[in-house]
Amino acid sequence: MYKTIKGIAVGILAVGILSGCGTNEEDNNTTKTEKDKTEQEASDKKKENKEAGLGIVGNYGKVTVISEAEPYTLEGNKNVDYTLSDIKMVKIEDFTEDAVTLAWKLGLEDVSELPDSVYAVIGTEKKKNNTDISIEFTGIKTMAAGSKQIDVIDEDFAEDKDSAGSNMLSGVEREEQFAVLVEDPDIATLKFVLSRAFDSETMTNDFLQEQEFERTLNKK
Repeated sequence: MYKTIKGIAVGILAVGILSGCGTNEEDNNTTKTEKDKTEQEASDKKKENKEAGLGIVGNYGKVTVISEAEPYTLEGNKNVDYTLSDIKMVKIEDFTEDAVTLAWKLGLEDVSELPDSVYAVIGTEKKKNNTDISIEFTGIKTMAAGSKQIDVIDEDFAEDKDSAGSNMLSGVEREEQFAVLVEDPDIATLKFVLSRAFDSETMTNDFLQEQEFERTLNKK
């Protein structure tokens, strides 16, 4: 009789353990599925933003393109390749948590403290170091929007975790977005100053002098 009761107890315990394992496996599978779905949605959103020319800023909230300009390509310089594309005036509203870098740039602690909407100029820079040494090349350093001059390096709120500063090793290619706030969304002309490129070690030997160029914003 004792052996029978003991056998039943062992059987119940075994079933309980197996049931528990099954539940844990189901929970793990559910968690993995949800994680895969979230990662896929993030990947799809990133692709969608890239195709629309919104880049990182497309994650900051509802982004409406007001006007845009033709790309600029540096010509006549064999040391560096440079293109500025996706030059847009945008309105950003209905902010997401990703806009925290914008909040910080305005001296705010949280996204909830942001105004209802802001206007910004965004652009995507593609750079390449064609020399056989390490160089310093920032890209756009200054922008004039109407009568206001903006330090793009300091005011940029398009936070890119892959950004590696101004240093570029030989043969390196890089693509980065910048975004700066502007007050007047009806500005028709933008002026840009492209930084010089020089030897990282000696801080001399200019491979590119500062370049100034303009672009006209056309309403959407």
